[in-house]
Amino acid sequence: MCNGFVMSATSTGLSASPAALAHGEILIALEAGDRASVTASAASIRSHLAARFPGCTAKVVVATAGSETELVDVDSPDAANTATVPALAAGGIAGRLSAVVRETVRLGAPAAALLSPGAHDESVDWLGLLLQPILEAGFDYVFPTYRRERLDGMLNTAIVYPLTRALFGRRLRQPAGGEAALSLALARALLAPRAWRQDPAYVGSDAWLVASVLAGPFRAAQAWLGRWPGSAARAEDASHALARIVGPVFQEMEQHADRWQRVEGSEPVPSVGQAGVIAGGPFTVDIGALEDAFRLGLRELGEIWGLVLPPGTLLTLRRAAAAPAEKARVSDALWARIVYDFAVAHSTRVIERQQLLRSMTPLYLGWVRGFVEDVRDLDGEGTESRVEALCGWFEREKPYAIARWRWPDSFNP
Repeated sequence: MCNGFVMSATSTGLSASPAALAHGEILIALEAGDRASVTASAASIRSHLAARFPGCTAKVVVATAGSETELVDVDSPDAANTATVPALAAGGIAGRLSAVVRETVRLGAPAAALLSPGAHDESVDWLGLLLQPILEAGFDYVFPTYRRERLDGMLNTAIVYPLTRALFGRRLRQPAGGEAALSLALARALLAPRAWRQDPAYVGSDAWLVASVLAGPFRAAQAWLGRWPGSAARAEDASHALARIVGPVFQEMEQHADRWQRVEGSEPVPSVGQAGVIAGGPFTVDIGALEDAFRLGLRELGEIWGLVLPPGTLLTLRRAAAAPAEKARVSDALWARIVYDFAVAHSTRVIERQQLLRSMTPLYLGWVRGFVEDVRDLDGEGTESRVEALCGWFEREKPYAIARWRWPDSFNP
């Protein structure tokens, strides 16, 4: 029996009645990694779970290579093959979610978690924070969230977080982190969509899971699990990362258009753990290189951008590019409209989607240039306020997004 206790609504933002989920193992699925790190992570997880939730046991599994992703016990010799799974090389949930959902339902596990095998912050009760909302408060989904340096995860800061927040009205600080925790009820619901068979490449991404939760009748929370442990995935250039991460978000925007057009404003989600941005790390960014990339993009991609952006936006971009050295930047209001314009173009297939997404890179770097300058001398709280200001513009410009979505050929709504 998994012994539980009542969450304090005042200290965590979560409320629950006394509860203990009495059946089954907790399924923990680790992302691909080297044998030593996976084994060490499994031992740590089992120890934490036994101490935090007496009576619960952990079934720790990893993904194996094959015609389709399968899960094997971490102690099996086959677990050594996990590093060869192509779908896991870039991180994220895609490639693991279907197998984890099926195994969760088969086991009748009260909760399941998809985790990276990296070392988590042992100064906090990270596994307890992750599973507590599900096991003790009846939540269906928990978004793992980390305290990160100001410039970590810039695609999340610049696009994924403010866009997801504006679309679905929920303030999930890191909705594309490659980790997740879900309840048995949610796992059963996720098995239903026919898209698992029709389009497996689309179903199962971080963006698909986030949208499925936020657009459905599920209870979601986020857990701050301490300092970000870093990623074992290889570094990738900005254009590749943008296409890989933002493309699925745009696709979910198309799939749930009837839902997000009815949402106004945003509200916090229940959270556990200590939130915040870390502001003490090194701060070395070549602003000149960001400006050069922005100006070069305007010269070389102007024809493509002309198919996506209204004439007024292009004129504003040209004026920004003509600014003196170290002054060229893309404002928050303009950036929000640009993201919405590219989402519309992605939906209408104005050009090939990968080409479209990659062409967005210089505009993204132009916005990053201004953000870097703004937060250079800010502490963590000040940086978070700066991000809040960006999110405010995405919410204020949402009527523009709705107008462009409904009348995509109108460049001056």
